[in-house]
Amino acid sequence: MHTAFGTIVAKRELPYARVLARSFSKHHPEISFIVLLADKIEDRFDPGAEPFELVLLSELAIPQPDSFRFAHERQPLSYAATPYFLSALLDRGFESAVFIKQESLVTGDHGVVLSALEQSSIVLTPHLLAPLEGEDRVERELNILQSGVYNVGLLGVRESPTARSFLRWWGDRVRARCRHALPEGMHYEQRWLDLAPAYFEDAHVLRDPAVNVAHWGLPERANAVHRLVRFSGFDPERPDEVTRYSARLRTEELGELSGLFASYGAALREAGWKEARSWPYAYDRFDNGVTIPSVVREVYADLDDKTRFGNPFSTEAGSFFRWLNEPVNPKSRVTRLWRAIHDRRPDLQVAFPNLAGGDGDGFRAWVETSGIREHAISPAFVE
Repeated sequence: MHTAFGTIVAKRELPYARVLARSFSKHHPEISFIVLLADKIEDRFDPGAEPFELVLLSELAIPQPDSFRFAHERQPLSYAATPYFLSALLDRGFESAVFIKQESLVTGDHGVVLSALEQSSIVLTPHLLAPLEGEDRVERELNILQSGVYNVGLLGVRESPTARSFLRWWGDRVRARCRHALPEGMHYEQRWLDLAPAYFEDAHVLRDPAVNVAHWGLPERANAVHRLVRFSGFDPERPDEVTRYSARLRTEELGELSGLFASYGAALREAGWKEARSWPYAYDRFDNGVTIPSVVREVYADLDDKTRFGNPFSTEAGSFFRWLNEPVNPKSRVTRLWRAIHDRRPDLQVAFPNLAGGDGDGFRAWVETSGIREHAISPAFVE
């Protein structure tokens, strides 16, 4: 089967892609490994010198691409691009395509994944494989229920009407709803996959304990034979800690996997991890250089009609930037941006209940002293 494997990174995560691609090529030199750059090159590296083929975000068939790039922060953008990346690989003529999350290491043959794709249009990998034991069993399972039954650390599709339907559905959902909002039922792109086996008959759940081994399944799978290890939340500067997401495990407790964490951290550093961490992200500023705060992206994502602003990165007359800085009404000193922040924070609604009346000046004082700091907002949104 003519297959492609790949991952998605911004520039600052390029060392992850280098380590992953090299580890994959050791076990499958005959299979293409392709990396989507959810960013711009900006002369920071030479694509031709990388151990993989590079694809740019502009090559994907994403509707309203400027809007897509603006609505998502760096990490969610790479998550939301996943179904479009897989679709692009199938469009290039690959019979199947497998996505692996960037912070992973291939440690064995992936024939089990390829075999599953020969029989099914969609291959999913679950976080957990059996009911958990131990005192923290309920808390760990509740955490998975919030994050999603299936993990996107590895996901495969085979060219078929079912796979194409799945990718269209998934892409449509994450294009506008890919963020961490547990009360709204969202954990980035992942929670949507809970629906996939019910919606698409040709979906296979790959329950191989050697695939997609990561902190949520440890220590239950620490000593199992592994083919793909995921280092989600691992900091190479702190090699003794398994993940920043949980303090319950340390690497010395992982048996045969302990040494792998140390060698993975060393591989990242050798691949340029320290240098890349300082590289800028191309989509984090308006065209006038003002940093785009997270809340601004949220306000934009929630708008019913985004097309009226054209390119959301623009700051020219009639732009989204200018609209945010307009007062909510002619007599108000409160702009649309700060009104949106007020609407999102119950504590501000209690402290300043009447922005149009006597609380407007007090709220304005809060904006200038505390608001810009708490929301990391440029003075350009106050002046």
